[in-house]
Amino acid sequence: MKSELVFALLTLSLILPNLAFAEPGTTSVEVNGVTYEVNYDTTGLVVDGMEVDVPTSTLTVLIATTDISSTLEITLERSFFDSRVDGADESFVVLADFDEAVFTEETTETTRTLTITVPSGTSSIDIIGTEFGAQQKAPAEEEMPVEEEPAVQTPTETEPVEEEPAVQTPTETEPVEEEPVKEMPAKTVQEMQCGSGTVLKDGVCVLDETCGPGTTLKDGQCVLDETQQTTARSTAVELVAPIIASFVIAFIIMIVLWAIGKAGRKNSS
Repeated sequence: MKSELVFALLTLSLILPNLAFAEPGTTSVEVNGVTYEVNYDTTGLVVDGMEVDVPTSTLTVLIATTDISSTLEITLERSFFDSRVDGADESFVVLADFDEAVFTEETTETTRTLTITVPSGTSSIDIIGTEFGAQQKAPAEEEMPVEEEPAVQTPTETEPVEEEPAVQTPTETEPVEEEPVKEMPAKTVQEMQCGSGTVLKDGVCVLDETCGPGTTLKDGQCVLDETQQTTARSTAVELVAPIIASFVIAFIIMIVLWAIGKAGRKNSS
């Protein structure tokens, strides 16, 4: 008899933790300036808080498990958090410490209730949906009623209004586009103002002393002016040629005169 009683007590000690009563709770969560109350029931765990990540549409429930077998039943108002694609309900993604968790779901027109099996030692439950605050706007986004202005009654009969003669304003003459003055190259202006062999310096024509006479500036160096050499040779030939011709003519005349003189002396003898 005593052995049976001991066995029964041991059995109850193993079964009772799994038959723990659910503990209800509520946590306030703020999204886009609106505060929502999230209801939940827990078995074998404690909820330490909830966090919202709007860009990734993730609701994180921070928990601490107290039993080997734990469950979290959380009710989500559709106005607070939902998972929909093309206007139809889409299943949530539930992770227990980043591992896929087992859960069941019950839905109504306004709520979605998830019953999640939580492994022992789990510290967070991530519920991933598609949108936060889909059915409720933040107070700043609520549209203000627009007051309609009373209609202004206009008289049915209007007195004829004398039209004032149109005043003709003088037409403005179109501006004449001036042709741009063509600037002459600096070299051309210099050649027009100074003669050959001179350059314009400080507004005065002075001798070009860049290179000496008979030389020109070429590749940054003064070299002999071949044009002037050719001209000098031509001039020398022109001067010497008449002189040589005169000597030749005089020599021919002298020979002729000598021949005539010699012939005269022969005849006289």
